[in-house]
Amino acid sequence: MSAQQQSPSDPAPGTPENRNPVATTPATWWLTGASLTMAGAVIVLLSGEAAAGGGSESAPGAAAAHRPDADRVGELVGHTRTAHEELVPVVEAMEEFLPTDGSHPPLDLTEASVVYSWRTSVQEAAEHFGEPSGDGTVHEATQAGLTSSVRLLSMSVETYAGAALVEDEDLRMDVLHIAMDLRDQAVHSWSVAATHLDMASVDTGHGHVHLYLPAAPGSGALRPDGAEAGSGRDPGSGGGHDH
Repeated sequence: MSAQQQSPSDPAPGTPENRNPVATTPATWWLTGASLTMAGAVIVLLSGEAAAGGGSESAPGAAAAHRPDADRVGELVGHTRTAHEELVPVVEAMEEFLPTDGSHPPLDLTEASVVYSWRTSVQEAAEHFGEPSGDGTVHEATQAGLTSSVRLLSMSVETYAGAALVEDEDLRMDVLHIAMDLRDQAVHSWSVAATHLDMASVDTGHGHVHLYLPAAPGSGALRPDGAEAGSGRDPGSGGGHDH
């Protein structure tokens, strides 16, 4: 019996060149779901803490308990500024290998030394936040959001590094798309935390601080408000001015 031949009308086998950039596999759904769950938890946590600060007038004690502490917020702004300086170059460099325009990432990965520099920068950024104490304050909720965002970015870097070990090109492309999704979720969740940090900074007299990571237009990441960085600052607070 002769081997069955593929007719011209049959679809071509899936290749990295003709695959849908948003196509997923069971592994993609599993890891993507995990990243979305983590990012969603951060957003819910921050939203809940923001609402908690606006209690009714009949419960001034509860409102005071959730009022940001000026010293702790100022300290968090400083740590976030330093981490931001370390993370921005990583996110910008990842764009070349994990594009945000919906196109496929290149199958040829960057050099191992570059990935190592990403990993080192992300690890150093994480050290500025530590583990939140979970005391339920706006400060702690914001810190938890920033910490989770850095962890997502670390997962993206490690997933990208793992793609180098995958020989099958289709599977490698799937792994790279997972790394892209984790990076996108990291940037999005960071933008939520950065917005709450800006609000807490203004509320405590430190003025506006716009410490956002680079995000593609239409990505869903929050953007800085229209206020000038540093505006609304109490001269005695020692706040910062960074974007």
